[in-house]
Amino acid sequence: MEDWIGYAILGFGFCFMPLVFVGIAVFVIRRMRKPAGTMSITRATTTATPPARPQAGAATSRVSPVRATPTLSSGAKGDFTPLYLNFSNKPRAILDNMSTMVAQAEKVNATKTRWSKGPRLLFWLGLGLMLVEGLIFLLGYTPSCAFVTGGIALWVIGIVLSVSLKRSQVQAFPPQFDEFEKIVETLRDDLRPGSGFLGNLDLTGARQSSKVARAANDARGRTTNYYRDQWLNFKAKLFDGNILRVSGIQRLKERNGYWGRGKVSGKSKWKPAKFKGSYQELKVRIAVNSEMYKIVPNSEIKVDSQIGEYTINAVDTAGGIVTVLASSPREAVSAESVLGVLKSAYGLLQLKKA
Repeated sequence: MEDWIGYAILGFGFCFMPLVFVGIAVFVIRRMRKPAGTMSITRATTTATPPARPQAGAATSRVSPVRATPTLSSGAKGDFTPLYLNFSNKPRAILDNMSTMVAQAEKVNATKTRWSKGPRLLFWLGLGLMLVEGLIFLLGYTPSCAFVTGGIALWVIGIVLSVSLKRSQVQAFPPQFDEFEKIVETLRDDLRPGSGFLGNLDLTGARQSSKVARAANDARGRTTNYYRDQWLNFKAKLFDGNILRVSGIQRLKERNGYWGRGKVSGKSKWKPAKFKGSYQELKVRIAVNSEMYKIVPNSEIKVDSQIGEYTINAVDTAGGIVTVLASSPREAVSAESVLGVLKSAYGLLQLKKA
């Protein structure tokens, strides 16, 4: 009787289990290919769905690819997915593209959640196969190592699946992503028919060597970097003939890490980078349509006046161009504050009498 049990176990191990291993491996790999492909779209080369081909004589517009950096930026506060959005299209196409990006990220995260228990299941299955190998040994038969090999194979598949799921997770988009969407949604009806927004949204973070405006050393030789991060920049032709330009800049100050000697121990130790502060700048320029408007003083917008989260630093109307400079001590500003400065700047314009 024991011989028949042993033969059954060996037959099960050598004939049936290899097919099970191959089937599980093929199934897992095929299912893993779907989220991996989605991630390459969402985080590496998120390309907007191309708009319909315009009719002859219609204004041509284009949505440039949205490039998303696959690693988290050290300049972001919290775990955010850095993005770089280069746009040249109508508001509706830009909003649809942004909605598509959010939907793709949610789809990838949903896939990760659905497969999150897969590595644990593979671990227990592999352990079970190894216990079967131990049972064969206890029955007095020579171990074939087939079950141990199968268990190790399942563990390897589980590790690969776990790493793939971890890498495929999309963190939340930076808060400025939603604020820019509100700005586009608000200004969409003020644009000239057939025109759109031209510019970029850089949410890759300020702490990058390419964004160092200047560096200074103190008396002890420690280097402090001054970063200039132009995260928002766009131009738009408005319905009334004016041309609007908006730039949002974050300025950040940080002292680099350095090796220093402890005051008590006298030992050399590494001092990490130290954040020294940051603030936001906003620059609004309106090239005024002189045939429709004239520029008049306005008590609502003047130097040192407070508009939302911004403080007005300068107002200039030379050359028929309204230029407003504002700053905010906050690290991130709301769309309402940006739109508030735009509205106040437009208050300097007065329609000419017919």
